[in-house]
Amino acid sequence: MSTGGKGCTRKEKCERSSEPRRFASDIKQCVRLSVHPNNISVSQFSVTLVLEAHNVPELSAGVNCTFEDLTEMNGLVEGNRIKCFSPAEKEMPRIIVDKGDHQIVQLYLKSKETGLAFANTSFVFYNCSVHKSCLSCVSSPYQCHWCKYRHDCTHDPRTCSFQEGRVKKAEGCPQLLPADRILVPVDVVKPITLRAKNLPQPQSGQRGYECLLTIQGSEHRVPALRFNSSSVQCQNTSYFYDGMEMSSLPVVLTVIWNGDFTIDNPANNKVHLYKCDAQRGSCGLCLKADPLFGCVWCKGDNRCTLKQHCPHPENQWLEHNGINSKCTHPRITQDGNKVVKNSSSSV
Repeated sequence: MSTGGKGCTRKEKCERSSEPRRFASDIKQCVRLSVHPNNISVSQFSVTLVLEAHNVPELSAGVNCTFEDLTEMNGLVEGNRIKCFSPAEKEMPRIIVDKGDHQIVQLYLKSKETGLAFANTSFVFYNCSVHKSCLSCVSSPYQCHWCKYRHDCTHDPRTCSFQEGRVKKAEGCPQLLPADRILVPVDVVKPITLRAKNLPQPQSGQRGYECLLTIQGSEHRVPALRFNSSSVQCQNTSYFYDGMEMSSLPVVLTVIWNGDFTIDNPANNKVHLYKCDAQRGSCGLCLKADPLFGCVWCKGDNRCTLKQHCPHPENQWLEHNGINSKCTHPRITQDGNKVVKNSSSSV
């Protein structure tokens, strides 16, 4: 290869091929290029980059550094090292990432002698600000830090409001911990307590905690109380969903603070709203409900409901594995021309 005419050719047709490293006849003689650092944030400008070039001819005529067709600047040659600068601020908008958290561009060395690029290497511009959650931010392979009091992902942790607000590892992220199934009967006023870790204490001027439940497309905001960094409680509220087609409805639960700062929920905890009487019109179906629901067959009202909603004495309800756990009311069902009489059934 010759800087006088980059390309594949016979040696005798290569200009100045007799000079050192002007012609390569073996793959080991090809020009290799590396750069340090090999990635920077899109919000860093005019950063000094050091390129190491191997198997290059003498570069006294000088070189330029070119980021694809975006920007070109003079390179400072020091032996086989070349110092370049990353793009200035006015040139960066053309390469700001619009998809994903990084963009790969080719960094070329261009000979001033010929005006041709003779070596290139990959260079990465990354954008921490596309990450909107702590766990996503600190999982980036790049130098991204989470400012938990600003709810912001940045390459420069010095911009975080407080030293203790800088997070670099997933263990330090504010997050909800995995919870057992959260069961909430409809129309029953009940708090929801959640285990968590690293919950920030709102600072002066910041709003407190809320729980956001999305029920059948509608958002319901509920005041929440942060007990400490490891516990938060959605305050006493009742919930409801329309229809009797579903005996239970899993609902997305989001814990937020300061209006719209979302606490990560890596376990995807949900609230399971339920109705005892939905899809349980008979005693047998009622007693087959998950025991954790606490449903009973209220004989006086002839319906499936919660214990506290059955106004009759205890011996007037039937419950799973209770003293009274045997359905005794007969029921006639029609199956084609066959009439079946159900008398007693044990669950």
